[in-house]
Amino acid sequence: MSQADKSVADQVKEVCETSFAPTEFVQCIDQSDGCGAKLLLTIVSDKFDKVPLIKRHRQVQKTLDEAGFGMDQIHAITIQAWTVEQYKKKQAKS
Repeated sequence: MSQADKSVADQVKEVCETSFAPTEFVQCIDQSDGCGAKLLLTIVSDKFDKVPLIKRHRQVQKTLDEAGFGMDQIHAITIQAWTVEQYKKKQAKS
């Protein structure tokens, strides 16, 4: 499957898996009924260890921007950027 055949959500997931490797978990959900304009992105990586939340979000936004995902493709994105420890605590609560 070529990049052109993949959804925006799938492409974003691939970029994040590569950029924040090693990752424990990466999920990108299209919440816009298929157009890819509104995404929920979860990245679990120890690359976020000791990095403040705002800097994590900026890292993710910069990575996506450098990969060519600008406002013309993604209008809204919710970013959940967690360390492995934070993710495991959230999983234990649910």
